[in-house]
Amino acid sequence: MKPILYKADPSPPARAVMMVIDILGLDVEQRTLNPVLREQDVPELKKKNPMRTIPILDEGDFWLADSHAIMIYLLDKYGKPEHSSLYPTDSRKRATVHQRLFFDCGVLFQRLRAVMAPTYMGRLEEMSKSMVRNIVDAYSMLEDYLSENLYMADNVITIADLSIVSTMATLVELVPIDEKRFPKLKQWYKNMSDKDYCKRINIPGGKEHADGLIALMKFNKSNKKSKL
Repeated sequence: MKPILYKADPSPPARAVMMVIDILGLDVEQRTLNPVLREQDVPELKKKNPMRTIPILDEGDFWLADSHAIMIYLLDKYGKPEHSSLYPTDSRKRATVHQRLFFDCGVLFQRLRAVMAPTYMGRLEEMSKSMVRNIVDAYSMLEDYLSENLYMADNVITIADLSIVSTMATLVELVPIDEKRFPKLKQWYKNMSDKDYCKRINIPGGKEHADGLIALMKFNKSNKKSKL
């Protein structure tokens, strides 16, 4: 069967996988789920992915969740020699890629999730100072990662860049990058955003995601006032 990717365009992890699929030129059926409505919680998908997250890769007799794991798997299985720089074989370079991927899922995305969760639950009316401060702190770490390389893990684009830029495409709409404080991060984001796959997949999805969060915060605020 043709592989299926369960995804949502606004989802940063889904966008990261979608960009890898695009770069590899894979024939994958993409099915949209609405995570806000918890469409990924249906029994069929919960069996395939007990975490009940998006994206999910389904190859019929094999299912895989978590965007970072999916990206690595797709490159291992379908990558051609021209794609080798995305996931280098050198042990130290690969370890650096892994570390940046762990940073994305363990630090960067979690700071976005700290905004997402209370917004979707109807509790957040505007971002707190601590939320903004934590996001800016993550920008500072990314700036430091770029001190020795043009990209996050090397002087060429790797899957670490694709993963991080998918999270950043939402974050920058909420907390813009201060070019004076973070010039390397600003330039990196521009370089990534100029890539065709980012223009088509990542930037629109990031804006849709951020616009939805902002609109929902405003709704939460007006809804609270109406109950007073």
